[in-house]
Amino acid sequence: MSSKKPATIVELSTQLSSAVDTASASIVSIYARRRIPSSGVIWRDGVVVSASHTVRRDEEIPVTLPNGDSTTARVAGRDPATDLVALRVEGAASAKTVADDDSAKVGAIVLAAGRPGRNVTASFGIISAIADGWRSPYGRRVEKLLKLNLSVYDGFSGGPLIDPSGGVIGINTSTLARGAPISVPTPVVDRVLDELLERGHIRRGYVGVALHPVDIGAALATRLKLDQQNGLVILSVADGSPADNAGLLIGDVVLSANGQSLREHSNFLDALWSIEEGATLELGLVRGGERKTVSVTPTDREAAA
Repeated sequence: MSSKKPATIVELSTQLSSAVDTASASIVSIYARRRIPSSGVIWRDGVVVSASHTVRRDEEIPVTLPNGDSTTARVAGRDPATDLVALRVEGAASAKTVADDDSAKVGAIVLAAGRPGRNVTASFGIISAIADGWRSPYGRRVEKLLKLNLSVYDGFSGGPLIDPSGGVIGINTSTLARGAPISVPTPVVDRVLDELLERGHIRRGYVGVALHPVDIGAALATRLKLDQQNGLVILSVADGSPADNAGLLIGDVVLSANGQSLREHSNFLDALWSIEEGATLELGLVRGGERKTVSVTPTDREAAA
């Protein structure tokens, strides 16, 4: 029996090696924490994207470019909900290739690449699942994340997930799912990056209330002709907040936001963070046993802090 490997295996091996070479032209090393450096991707000219949890300083961050040159970076903005950070890096020219849409499918062969030092390393596996509407530990819903069946070694966070042609599918992180490898897909990275470069943070709608689920009872629901028997009771209203200015009161039971029923606190967060800046939330509520509608215009939480 011949010991020669099938040509298809040899070709795949060559293709994967070539894919890493292609992607390596945009992968940098970032020295912003103790011990091992983390990875980043030159996403646009002069802009590097990495994993926020690995970048523990904001200014004068040492970076090694793909050609081995050393430079410094500064943080332009962070988004803990997606664990993304944008860095301004002078002289960083992007050679990134974006993967085809078909690359981000369950079962697709992928490579996680990183530069935890001067040299690029890689890990081989597949996309094991796609999480739509995933809620981050910070409460915000992220439209899509890719779950990976591969090893993300020390220093890989912030590096790219690539397809067999070297196209970038997303940015890898090990912190969003309790250490399990996750990749934030390219369209999400682009959306987050646009806002980080514009304002330095992701806008988070702020109203200024503390809410808790409550049962309003069948009798009251029947009398008021409601199609739900629970809502969110307001426990506190911050002084000078949008809720305070709109006249919301402790004890109000909020039933809906812009026509969407609110039964859990997460429902309110989804409504709050999905509206455009400057838009108004129409809150349907029960006050003193009667139905009422109150309009409130959320502000940016970061600006309100």
